[in-house]
Amino acid sequence: MIASALPLVAARCLRSIAQGILLVDFTLYLRALGWTAVQLGTLFTAGIFFQIVLILLTGPLVDRLGPRPVLLSISLFQGIVSLGPWFSSSNAVLWGCALFCGFGIGAGAASGPFSPVELAWLGRLVRPVERGRLYSFSNSAGFAGIGIGAFLGMFPNVLAGSVHGPLLYRPVFPVFSAVLFVSCILVALSPAPPLPEEEKRSGILRTREEENRLLKKLVLANALNGLGIGLFFPLLAWWFSVRFGRGPQSLGALFAVNYILIAVSSYLIARMSLALGIVRSVLLTRGVGLLMLLILPFSPNFAVAFFIYVLRSVFNQGSVGSRQSLSLNLVGQKRHGLAGTVHIVSTQLPMAIGPYLAGALFHSGHARWPFILAASLQGAYLYLYWTFFLRYDPNHLSSD
Repeated sequence: MIASALPLVAARCLRSIAQGILLVDFTLYLRALGWTAVQLGTLFTAGIFFQIVLILLTGPLVDRLGPRPVLLSISLFQGIVSLGPWFSSSNAVLWGCALFCGFGIGAGAASGPFSPVELAWLGRLVRPVERGRLYSFSNSAGFAGIGIGAFLGMFPNVLAGSVHGPLLYRPVFPVFSAVLFVSCILVALSPAPPLPEEEKRSGILRTREEENRLLKKLVLANALNGLGIGLFFPLLAWWFSVRFGRGPQSLGALFAVNYILIAVSSYLIARMSLALGIVRSVLLTRGVGLLMLLILPFSPNFAVAFFIYVLRSVFNQGSVGSRQSLSLNLVGQKRHGLAGTVHIVSTQLPMAIGPYLAGALFHSGHARWPFILAASLQGAYLYLYWTFFLRYDPNHLSSD
């Protein structure tokens, strides 16, 4: 079954490469244009909100139209819109393109409005207990893509030549567009997913009311996690740039190493979840990541901050696939589009508030508080995750 998912996973890897390039270069491009931390935070907050609107549209459409036409439409549309900054650096163009394409906000290699489509498609290919491994494989490809893109983002001068300032970064936008168009070919070649079936093979049959209760609990837990992510990640490149005076080479190396190692840890944590269960493995690994997040703002130099941030990410983000698996296993296959949407939106909606708050705190000179507040919120998330979902862990159930 994993072999049949390879074209779809490869398409995600390509889109992640494009996002990884802009994860490094988009913030630096706006800073070169004279944007402040508050302006960046406002843009990223609005961008996350707009991506949520797109997710709310794509999730239900998947359950009605199927994933292929939805995925192709989004890819083609973003590929066209992303050409805008190549032609103009006006605020209106930058705002419009950033909103539609999610420039610079790909936290955790998240694929924005693509996510509920991919989750539903991949979820139909395997049994519930195998979804964690497949999602982790897909996320590993996404994280590796971000890492490759971040590495490529270190060298904007290869495309731009000897120019400096904002012009150095403008050629990356047609590259972003071209990669999205290539990903469309892979989506078109991907085999059609099977039609939804009842969950007879897993022995898990829940009423609609029970599923809704579980989704409400998921919303509450994910909201705390999302707000914590939004408080530091979208402005992280800005923080490293200002705190340590680093440019695209240093930041590209940071994100490249970071996401390549996350790709490896995603696979290893998926194996761990088979032995310990998803909830226990999430609690263990993200607990270590939380500690690293508390230490990060007190780093005395770039090398120490580099090491702590990478260590934090390896433990914290490697469990994404396992958590996605648990979210979709809370409902039957016919509601996977809805469950994927709830999982993503309940994280990203509160996450959208974070960049504006972080920008205001950074601008006021309180550079450590966004990290401390983020760690506190993610600690509360781990408590709720354990309390709400241990008994619904598919690996835990399969071992009973």
